Amino acid sequence: MSRKHFTVGEANQTLPRLVRLMHALQHKLQWMSSHQPNGGQAAVEHNIVNEGPVDPHYFRSLVTVRRIVKDVESMGVQIKDARNGLVDFPSRLYGRDILLCWKLGESKVRFWHDPDSGYSGRQPLPEPDSKGSGSDEGN
Repeated sequence: MSRKHFTVGEANQTLPRLVRLMHALQHKLQWMSSHQPNGGQAAVEHNIVNEGPVDPHYFRSLVTVRRIVKDVESMGVQIKDARNGLVDFPSRLYGRDILLCWKLGESKVRFWHDPDSGYSGRQPLPEPDSKGSGSDEGN
């Protein structure tokens, strides 16, 4: 199965939906961090067998987080740091595999890095030339 390679333009076209999904993901993660269940040990100590130790609201949030992650992944986008809104788009530049790098709050995709370097290796995308975006076209 071949994975999708995004052009810069294609990556930018996903941003309106991606912004909504990442905001929703961050909201749920923030809520979950302040409502972490602590009843697991009590359930074991008191032999509670028919009731789950996880609050139903917390469980629904877990399900929502998983759905959002699946939605983002189904777009071909890789979540690298959900709490900071950092994602990568597989792409190609000058004939080699790269990752277009975008962070929530940025207006468009402007950076890239090698698959092995991560966020610390971010570099500005080359200026578009007469051929277009500078990244290879293709899926």
